[in-house]
Amino acid sequence: MGSIIELNTANCKNCYRCIRECPAKAIRFKNDRASIIESECIECGVCVEVCPQTTRRLKNETEAVKSLLSEGKPVYISVAPSWVSWYEGVSFAQLSAALKGLGFAGVEETAIGACESSREYTRLIETGGMKNIIVTACTSVVMLIERHYPELLGMLAPVSSPMMAHARMMRETYGDIRVVFVGPCISKMNETTDALAGGLVNHAITFANLDDWLHKAQIGFSQEDNEAVGVTNPIARLYPKAGGILATIPVDTGSYTRIAVDGLYRCIELFNAIRDEGREGLFIEANLCPGGCVGGPVFSIAGKNPLFTQLRISGKPMPQDARPAPDTAASLTHPRVFMNRSPKHTAPTDEDIRRILARIGKYSAEQELNCGGCGYKTCREKAEAVFYGKADINMCLPYFRERAENMSNIVLEHSPNAIIVLDKTLQVQELNPKAEEVLCLHRTEVIGSPVPLFYGDLAFEQAKAEKTVSKKLAVQEVSKTFEQTITYIAEHQSYIVLLKDITKEEQRKQDLEVTRSRTVDIAQEVINKQMRVAQEIASLLGETTAETKVALTNLKKSMATLTEENRQP
Repeated sequence: MGSIIELNTANCKNCYRCIRECPAKAIRFKNDRASIIESECIECGVCVEVCPQTTRRLKNETEAVKSLLSEGKPVYISVAPSWVSWYEGVSFAQLSAALKGLGFAGVEETAIGACESSREYTRLIETGGMKNIIVTACTSVVMLIERHYPELLGMLAPVSSPMMAHARMMRETYGDIRVVFVGPCISKMNETTDALAGGLVNHAITFANLDDWLHKAQIGFSQEDNEAVGVTNPIARLYPKAGGILATIPVDTGSYTRIAVDGLYRCIELFNAIRDEGREGLFIEANLCPGGCVGGPVFSIAGKNPLFTQLRISGKPMPQDARPAPDTAASLTHPRVFMNRSPKHTAPTDEDIRRILARIGKYSAEQELNCGGCGYKTCREKAEAVFYGKADINMCLPYFRERAENMSNIVLEHSPNAIIVLDKTLQVQELNPKAEEVLCLHRTEVIGSPVPLFYGDLAFEQAKAEKTVSKKLAVQEVSKTFEQTITYIAEHQSYIVLLKDITKEEQRKQDLEVTRSRTVDIAQEVINKQMRVAQEIASLLGETTAETKVALTNLKKSMATLTEENRQP
């Protein structure tokens, strides 16, 4: 089946918390997105519980169960004994009535199957044929051993879980039926599809899923089912509590040392010790959830206090309104089978690890900080994850922080502009070498002190309102002119002042203005001279023309007189 944990990778913020908390390190992180490695996941649900961005959610099979109910065949539901902790103040008869209101033909407690499982564990203890016996009621424990501790496969008790034992009993009792399981365990969804586990349960849902369903159907717990089927031995209701399985087995049985261990890392610590130290003669009740099933992620996400849930399950008597389960000929003559499902990896060599570490600036053991910021306990473990394609090389936060800081320092050190960082009171927090140079300041003298240059500068108040303000600033003390840009950083209540030296540009502008002014003056002088020349030429031309006119007029008169004289006889 697909993973029972569904992801919305768009919300992932690269905090690596899921990797840090995952006991199986079954999370791949590539291209800034997390994904679950299904072949390595033990479906403990811790990543769902701890994700601060709620990018993960549990698979919900409610619609599949509704579809099963619509097919027409009777559907029976097996209710995990932890219902006592989830539904405080509700009797099994009331819960049974509510479930039948949803359409279930029969409602029984999974604790009925737990009684049969305990009988098998008792028989195994009495037989004494196994080096160690690891209880197989917790599906995630089974997955942990199959996928990560194959050396311990022979120590898994060949006993069906209470869910599968009860499903088999109901099928043998009621005939051709369908079976659904409801409880707090998310990994039961995986067990329902595992053929080796029995394949007798059609679907599994959580109590949280059931609550939503009942709410939408507007069904409460006001009614009681007069035919509610209770468990014959109410001590089997202790199964979901740490140590509860041991409580169902007679204390004088066999010679195994009995151990109850709960919680992810306590289980892993114990399995490591058995594998590495070869301990024998142990009967181990292992629960991956702290405190047992009532301490799992479904209870935690629902905000139920684990202490009170355990107290409720320890003190709940057998309800008087439930009749005993019917006798059945069913027995656990179908021993459970397990298989090695561990991923097949080619382990990296020391040279492979060194080469990967070198890519993040770690050339010696002293440079391996083992800070856990990437989600892995050690730098070498992270390098192995990179080798297996489970992690990105750039997940090393100290390295890339140092690299970013170095890059920032390079920019500050070599910037051609003066950069000054001021706090909200305009006291210097940082400045670069260029600022010291152009303003004739000494770092040791100005850090933590105000700069007189900025006294009374209203641009800072303006920057606080507008975020960024630019203006020209003439500093007479150093005979320079700057283009000043002030940026206000609200989250740090600080100012960044950038001073670009534009003294030469301003001088060039002034020189250009002088040249332009001189050019205009020269042009005007030329124009004036040209006008005087034009006027002189015009004056000369005027005198010459007048003289010519007089001469021509006299000539004309002379010619006229001469002509007149010639005409006379």
